[in-house]
Amino acid sequence: MIRSVAPADLWSLRRKPRHHVLLFTEHLLAQSHRPAWFALRCMLQGNGRDMSTVTYQERGGNAVLQASGRSGRPEQDIVYLATNGPRMARLPSDYELWYRLLERICVHAGYHQIQRLYAAPPAHFGELREIFRQIGFQAYAHATILQLSGPDWNQGTSLAPMRVQSRRDHWAIHKLYGATTPPPVQQAEVRNARNWALTQRWSSVRVRAWVLGPDDDLAAYLRMVSGPGAHVFSLLIRPDARDLAVDVLRFGLAQLIDNRPVYLLLREYQGELLAPVEGLGFEVFDEQTLLVKHTVIPVRRPLLVPSLEPGLEVQMPVPRIAAPRED
Repeated sequence: MIRSVAPADLWSLRRKPRHHVLLFTEHLLAQSHRPAWFALRCMLQGNGRDMSTVTYQERGGNAVLQASGRSGRPEQDIVYLATNGPRMARLPSDYELWYRLLERICVHAGYHQIQRLYAAPPAHFGELREIFRQIGFQAYAHATILQLSGPDWNQGTSLAPMRVQSRRDHWAIHKLYGATTPPPVQQAEVRNARNWALTQRWSSVRVRAWVLGPDDDLAAYLRMVSGPGAHVFSLLIRPDARDLAVDVLRFGLAQLIDNRPVYLLLREYQGELLAPVEGLGFEVFDEQTLLVKHTVIPVRRPLLVPSLEPGLEVQMPVPRIAAPRED
């Protein structure tokens, strides 16, 4: 039986699962994921657009799936899959249970007007990627997670002259994103200029960003998500300014005042930056396949068609002037 999370599930979520997979996002890297606490918030706030937890129970075995919403957008990220209890031959396999939970979360997304579901499974989990493919998820990019493991091996001291992102930079950042991101990725992520605003919510995660270049023609954009567990950087840089990538990252590292772990997210189309950042002290931590499932189908309909279609003409009444002495 598949259902929403209930109080009886909290105890099983606190125990160590038999098999689990974390699908890392920026926020999940910045703060550790606690399934029981996440499920409790779903119970108090309700399974909706902001967060969802669904469970499967059958004859002593159970599985759980958790999805986190994106602030201000009709989207969710699949972040956690797990199975608990002893493994029995008469029970379905873990992957079969996760398949059923993914089916339910897709139905749940439709009821709550969630237009896109995202997932970032590790690249070496071929069975898990196959489950997502059968559900209807499509790969649109590959990402590499790098972790800062040592000092600046190049021993450079130059920092890029970056400035704090302001409201006037939203359109310029979006233009830089369009110039550096392949069209299939843009179609999957469906971003606009408003999505680059730094809206702070009541959360333990803080987002900061800096830009490089004039207001109407930025050369680089650096974003940092900071949480209790780590700092996570992401980077946009123009092709003709990629020699400045190391200086841009040095600027970001100079803003840190603690010794929390530092991660950097790079996409496959940013592969030429891999060697310079490794010289800066980063090492590959994990590789991901970025997946998306659209729960709605866009339909284009020309606005001029109804006026051009043949039909009855609109008849306007002709005003009549009353004759003299007529009531």
